[in-house]
Amino acid sequence: MRQRKFSITFIALIAAGAAACGSEAENPETGSGARAATGGNAGSGGSAGGPGGTGGTGGVSGSSGAGAQGGMGAAGGTGAGGGAGALGGADGAAGNGGVGGGGTSGAGGTGAAGGTGGSSGSLGTGGAGGGTPVDPTWPDCPLWPASTGNVNIGSTQNVSGTFDGKLRRYVFGGDYSETIFELADGATIQNVILAGPAADGIHCKGDCTLKNIWWEDVGEDAATFEGNSSTVATVDCGGARKADDKVFQHNGAGRAVIRRFYVQDFGKLYRSCGNCDNQYARHAEIENVIVKRPGSAIAGVNENYGDAVSLRALYVFDPARDIDICQRYTGNNTGAEPTLRGTGPDATHCLYSAANVFFTAK
Repeated sequence: MRQRKFSITFIALIAAGAAACGSEAENPETGSGARAATGGNAGSGGSAGGPGGTGGTGGVSGSSGAGAQGGMGAAGGTGAGGGAGALGGADGAAGNGGVGGGGTSGAGGTGAAGGTGGSSGSLGTGGAGGGTPVDPTWPDCPLWPASTGNVNIGSTQNVSGTFDGKLRRYVFGGDYSETIFELADGATIQNVILAGPAADGIHCKGDCTLKNIWWEDVGEDAATFEGNSSTVATVDCGGARKADDKVFQHNGAGRAVIRRFYVQDFGKLYRSCGNCDNQYARHAEIENVIVKRPGSAIAGVNENYGDAVSLRALYVFDPARDIDICQRYTGNNTGAEPTLRGTGPDATHCLYSAANVFFTAK
């Protein structure tokens, strides 16, 4: 019993000594390092780890502490003494969630193979080649309508506002040089057939509209346009035959618009006056016109006065190609015959291309 008591006393003294040695390692600078070895608590302070290691060299328990921490940190594996163990413990605590070695990077997944492209669509088949062009038709403008009766007139008829002839055929009994209808600025004349010879036809004093007008035999000129630079004379739907010289004579300034018109056996469809006393830069637009030989030219303009005419959708029956699409002149104000300078398209005066002209078979 005494021997056992002595042994117990001796063991207690040893334990007390060990406790004394352990408390020596817990100075203000090194205590956190030592705790890192045993509890891994203060290892977050990296700067404290170094001094803690120095303190750890003081006692055997340091290595014992390192042994306890060895499972957590890499320091236990170095076996370099208590100090090294404490330092390792501090570092180990700083990386507490990753005590184990970092997982090996997963191998990059192989990219999915790209989908194969859709097969190319087959080329569309080309459109069937066009045949010989034919004259257009205009449902609301039938060619050469039948008259609804004759009306005889012996002098010029003055028109303001709108005059509707209801497709009656007007037979003029006056002088060949007289105007049949004279239109005031802004007037409209429509649905009229003029019997031949139609003397000096229709005169526009300013803006005017000629709609569904048919000249059986033009005579002097079918219509003459007067007015200032802002004037617009519009011809929409109509036709003329047997014009020894001009169909539309442009004497004033401004612009003429001619569309959906039929002309046959004529000199020129449109002419900017080549020798008037007062000359201007005149402009015209001609489109959707049916032209039948014989004829001289569809349009005539004066280069030197800055005239310009645009031509589109011309349907021409002229197997010998005798009809000029556009003629360019040097005009004058002396009454002399103007000089022809050239024919065909250009970039300034005769504005059209071959694609705008369709040669028909009849």
